[in-house]
Amino acid sequence: MENFKHAFDVESYVYYTQVMQAECLAAAYRLWRREWRGPNQEYVGGAIVWQLNDCWPVTSWSIADYFLRPKPAYFSIARELAPFTVGMTRKEVKTITSPDSVAHFKISSVLEIWATNSHAQDKNVKLEVHAFDVEAGTAVEVTTEGLAGGKPVVLAPNGTTELWKGTTPGVDDVYVDGMRSKPIVIQARLIDVDTGVVLARYSNWPEPFKYVHFPTKEQVNLQIVPSVASDGPLGSTSLTITVDRPVKGLVLDVDGPWAKFSDQAIDLFPGDTQVVGVIGLEGREVKARYLGDGSA
Repeated sequence: MENFKHAFDVESYVYYTQVMQAECLAAAYRLWRREWRGPNQEYVGGAIVWQLNDCWPVTSWSIADYFLRPKPAYFSIARELAPFTVGMTRKEVKTITSPDSVAHFKISSVLEIWATNSHAQDKNVKLEVHAFDVEAGTAVEVTTEGLAGGKPVVLAPNGTTELWKGTTPGVDDVYVDGMRSKPIVIQARLIDVDTGVVLARYSNWPEPFKYVHFPTKEQVNLQIVPSVASDGPLGSTSLTITVDRPVKGLVLDVDGPWAKFSDQAIDLFPGDTQVVGVIGLEGREVKARYLGDGSA
């Protein structure tokens, strides 16, 4: 919980502990799955979900409660186990800049991007990478060679394909330990070259989150537009969600009887519309919560 700046009222604490769980488990599955690297490099072959659900009402690390209502972690694990995924890590690399003293150095931010494909055939996709300065409220143009304008790649079957490694777009070097660079959010998307459909997406945020100055709700301009789905289950609704600034850990809810959402703990990015299905909305207003929304 030290990663977040949070309040201690019950609703806030439930939200932040569940988002923490979702983030932790997603990171674990993402990095484990990366290690299934292909022939003769199958370093990690699987993981056990612990635990799936509770056998009585209790506070625990289960990903579904006693009533089988999935927590945000359920959805974050599901995203990391989809047929196609994209992942990133951001690492600080210290380089000594003087041969005479270790007191002179620079710290660079290095980004690694990879994708996974669980199918038995190659897959042609385009990698799109976008960057946004979350505090300045401006998009950062990605001009890095190999990323600008999108990168056509072929995902190897049944394994991981390393896509790119280099300096994190928009993040400047720093020369003092503990000095903050620009809070740049990086989003990567895999686009099916045949259909134009987004196969996978992932946003990499600067951490700890408690040091990020999040935009106001007015600046975020979160829009959730419901529409009745004609081809889904009885009583199903589609929610079209857009933002003007990046959003971390969006959790949706309603007052009254539980409604079943198709996704939770969602990261949103300007220009990338996402659609979430819900059953049992019954005309009720959708409540939304995300990191830095001012509610905690």
